[in-house]
Amino acid sequence: MKGERLRRRARWLRAFGLRPLVASALISAAALPGGRPRVVPDIPGVIRHGPRKTREIALTFDACSSRGRGKLDTAVAGVLLRTRTPATVFLGGKWAKDVARALRGLASDSLIEFGNHAYMHPHLLTLSDDSIRQELRKAQRAIKGVVGKKPVLFRAPYGEVDGRVAAVAESLGLTVIEYDLPSGDPDSLLSEQAIVRYVSSMARGGSIIVMHINTRGWHTADALPEIIANLRRKGYTFVTVSRLIAQEKPAERARPR
Repeated sequence: MKGERLRRRARWLRAFGLRPLVASALISAAALPGGRPRVVPDIPGVIRHGPRKTREIALTFDACSSRGRGKLDTAVAGVLLRTRTPATVFLGGKWAKDVARALRGLASDSLIEFGNHAYMHPHLLTLSDDSIRQELRKAQRAIKGVVGKKPVLFRAPYGEVDGRVAAVAESLGLTVIEYDLPSGDPDSLLSEQAIVRYVSSMARGGSIIVMHINTRGWHTADALPEIIANLRRKGYTFVTVSRLIAQEKPAERARPR
């Protein structure tokens, strides 16, 4: 039983592209289906969830750049628009340029806000401060060129962030956003219903859920309608990340999360 849990954990980490050393510092085994989400360690300036006393939740989607031409998961976008569910999409700069026409259509709806997810999808912990800065600035320019506005939020590729990466992002005026509830949607071995059950049962007030909108999620579009319906039935309201964290005082937001 323990061996199977470890194998499942390894598959999940590989699906997110996390290297073992970084993954062990970022995500505990309890982040897998069957355990309670728990992200470690806390890093000053990095926001992983909103206020726990609220009944609001933020759905977020990563749109990761790759060497091949990026694709928008139009089925996921369709669910959000059809159900009128606010969401925050973290855009890879190259990906945004690849899908510029479709992305402009999505950006025309005020329901969706956009964040920075670096230009490509590098392991930022391995880069110098200058290289990180170049990645983020290049992404800012690319995203503004497509959606008409520079993001104010940033999520690191692979969830790999430390105090140094956070400081570089903050120096560019970006608020660093991670998550407390990974859906596991990149794992091809997780069924639609497994994702639905996990996210629906583990979401709490202030949760920031991460999924994918670049066709990297295997069952994202199929699981999403039921997740949205389940959480609304429980009395939760979906909001953008900016709305979720705006409820906190600046001093509280600066504390380790």
